[in-house]
Amino acid sequence: MAFPIHAILCAIDFSPFCARVCDYGVALARRAGVRLYLLHAVHHPQDRIHPTLVFERGGDLKHLMAEARRRMQHLMEPVSVDWQPVVRFGDPVEQIAALVDMLPPCLVVSASHGVSGLRRFFIGTVVERMSRTMDRPMLVVKPTTGDGGNPTVGFRRVVVGCDGNGYWHRAARLLSLLQPEPTWPIHLVHAMEGPMDMHPEDPPPASYAQAQRALQDHLDHQLRRQAGRLFPAQKRLSTTVAPGDPEDMVLRVARERGADLIVVGVRPSGAMGRLISGSTTEVLLRHGPCSVLTVPEPKDANNSAGGER
Repeated sequence: MAFPIHAILCAIDFSPFCARVCDYGVALARRAGVRLYLLHAVHHPQDRIHPTLVFERGGDLKHLMAEARRRMQHLMEPVSVDWQPVVRFGDPVEQIAALVDMLPPCLVVSASHGVSGLRRFFIGTVVERMSRTMDRPMLVVKPTTGDGGNPTVGFRRVVVGCDGNGYWHRAARLLSLLQPEPTWPIHLVHAMEGPMDMHPEDPPPASYAQAQRALQDHLDHQLRRQAGRLFPAQKRLSTTVAPGDPEDMVLRVARERGADLIVVGVRPSGAMGRLISGSTTEVLLRHGPCSVLTVPEPKDANNSAGGER
């Protein structure tokens, strides 16, 4: 089932890069003809010595929230678009998820700011946590985006990671919003599991190499057929089907093709999965050379069948 988009939500932190995030939000809201929401979450202030909350003194919280609204107005001064500021107090991921639940189906736009070492290993970045907890698509804009990915134009070169669960199918309508020109290329990448996954009615091949080749041809044919059905107006569709790790293949193809956008499916995890990361989605968010669109699985999908691919 494709995602309907009736709103755009920009999560902003007032970092130097947040203006570009707003540019994407404005361009997408205009293109889709929907309202733009800007959300800033004021973090819990904490005591520097003891891990306890510092209670508001002298109206500090009210001042911080009023300052956030003022900075939002400054960001949007030269822009003519239907938009609404939202300032909340609390953990950014929790506040974004809460607002998303109140809005009509939306696309979330955020920026990627990396962390390193044990902090990344145990808690991940804000966008990694968001990708695991939300059931809405999220466009993660990276400062490393090169000459492509112009907010007012769209993403010129898109690479889609195609898992066996087919969650990437849900991105078809979104891609027409993110890449409005049908002559720009979309390249689909699928990592093979192995010849043992061949249909039981298939005749046994003479060798492992033949089995791998037969499976590769079969999957490539299926992928091309699905792509033609999902992107009927697209003029430049291509595929890569080969054995390998999904994240390694997508990263390699994205770099080779100078991708402006990577599309990847994501399966929300349990409590430990949110703490200790390492899935395909997190790898692409951390190491991808360009912006990333995360596409969550449907709510009614079976979450018990292993991790995402």
